Order: sequence, then structure tokens, then C-alpha cells
Amino acid sequence: MISRLVASILLIISIAFAPVVHAIDSNYPDRKAIVLNTCPLVQLSDFSFGNKYADRRNRFEQNLSWKNTGPQPLSAFEIVVLKYDAFDQRLIGSRWVITGHNSADWEPLAPEQASSDGTIGYGTEEVFTAIAYVRAARLADGTVWRVSEAQLINDLKKVAPGIKDFGSTKPDPKPQKNE
Repeated sequence: MISRLVASILLIISIAFAPVVHAIDSNYPDRKAIVLNTCPLVQLSDFSFGNKYADRRNRFEQNLSWKNTGPQPLSAFEIVVLKYDAFDQRLIGSRWVITGHNSADWEPLAPEQASSDGTIGYGTEEVFTAIAYVRAARLADGTVWRVSEAQLINDLKKVAPGIKDFGSTKPDPKPQKNE
């Protein structure tokens, strides 16, 4: 009788504390979120990333702010996030197209206007360093600006001198469902 009571109490305690166990911080405490402002039309800021517990699961989240520093409205711009593990080896990065202001407002972003947004992944990622930069931007008149690969590599060496091999700076393809 007592063993059943003890077992029941232990079961209740384990169920009650299960969400707390899953919510344990699964991030490198000294992780680095780096903004690389390569585009004369968009200024990025307030970049953050990490594994967060929400809706009964852990998932990788990224948040970023931006401002139109160009002479005319921005129709869209592409953000690439290069990701590296604790040993400075390239991980699968992410590509993020901002269509106007943010994912909820597709109106072109007027000069001097600012906005922000974020992404939420399906699972956790073991990212130690993440570098966000604008790869391309489209102005309201149809002009498309693209980053210079040579300038990008030079700028990467300045902001992340510890990373010896940046790998490809192009956006990674989305993983297929069977991978």
C-alpha cells in the first residue's frame, strides 16, 4: 500500500516537473550574434538567436531589426545567416526574404523607416556563432543591389577573425523532407 502511494507521488512529481526539465537552457552562454552591414540600402541591428522553449518544445529562433537607409522604398531584401558550431565549422545557414516591412506587412519599406521580425525553426540547433548580412535588395523602381563576394569575405574576416574558413557565403538550400 505504501509503495503504491510513494509510486503515485513520484509519478505526479515527475509529470509536474517534466516541462521544467525540457525548458532547460540549451544554448551556448557565450554565443555570438554578429551583424555585418554590407548593404548601403539596409542597416541591420539587434540580431539575436537561440533555442527557446515554447509550446511544449524547444525550437531555434532568430530575431532581427532593420532600417531603410536608401533613397527610395525597399520592395524586398534577402538576409543570409551564416551559422558556425563551437569549433568554427560551417553549419547549414538560413535565408530569409523580407518582403516590405516584415512578414505581416508587405508594403514597401519607405526611406528611414524601420521594422523587425523573426523566424522560428522546427527543432534546436547547436549554433555558437551566427553572422547576419543582406545579400540582395530590391528597390521600388526595380533596381536590384547584390553583395560583392570579395567585399563580403573581407568584411567577414574583420568581424569574425577567429573563423579561418567561412565556407560558402551563399544561402544554403532548404533541407529535403527525407534528409
